Amino acid sequence: MTRFPLTWPSPRCLLVALMTAAVASCASSTPAPSSAKSSTGERDTAIVHEPCEKDSASAQKVDVNGDRMPDIIHVKKDGREVCRVVDLNLDGSIDAFIYYDGNGVERRRESDFDRDGRADEIAHYERGAVVLKERETNFDDKLDTWDYYEGPRLARRERDSDGDGIIDQWWQFNNPNDPRCAVVSTDQNTDGKPDPNSVVDLCAESYGAPKAIPPPPPGSASTPAGAAPATSAAPASSAPAPANAASQPADKKGP
Repeated sequence: MTRFPLTWPSPRCLLVALMTAAVASCASSTPAPSSAKSSTGERDTAIVHEPCEKDSASAQKVDVNGDRMPDIIHVKKDGREVCRVVDLNLDGSIDAFIYYDGNGVERRRESDFDRDGRADEIAHYERGAVVLKERETNFDDKLDTWDYYEGPRLARRERDSDGDGIIDQWWQFNNPNDPRCAVVSTDQNTDGKPDPNSVVDLCAESYGAPKAIPPPPPGSASTPAGAAPATSAAPASSAPAPANAASQPADKKGP
């Protein structure tokens, strides 16, 4: 059965943990969600696997399909389940690690969608509801997308589209009825902040945003002979979407 590789916390994380008790959990066996490291939006993009002792003596292994390989492993400590290992499609490879809090409520899930033995998504939960998904979407084994939820709805997204570890896209999902709609701003001058003139509304046309009016053909009644046709400046909503912003980042989902 494929194992997830372990990644140790960075030296910076360990140093901060020693300096203040408020972030002492950074160096514990329970990795905290990645967060901005500087005013420029730098992120820790390492995919950190939280230990789940699936081979411990207390682990309960369940063979669902009778092939003598465990498909579900319940890992317990002091009589309660602390994490679970799941092979969802019964192919012998781990698809998800699920972690539970002291009340038995899910608090974290690591999912491997492309069957390479490494997590592509880490979902964080509060009171059983997802609040953040850290995602790897371009097969480089580094986090590049951070999705934030309000209730069941995806509310906003931050992306590192070029893999340099710095956020350069900000998405605001402005239509609760259509998850494809978002207002996207990008950082084109590499200062780590959204550029005001880069804002694109991906669903502007669907609710009647104005479009640029094409100039009349030469020689028409509204254009004096020999005069250059007037041009109308296109509104911000009709500007072409910036690179990598017109479509959602690819979801790595298995069958």
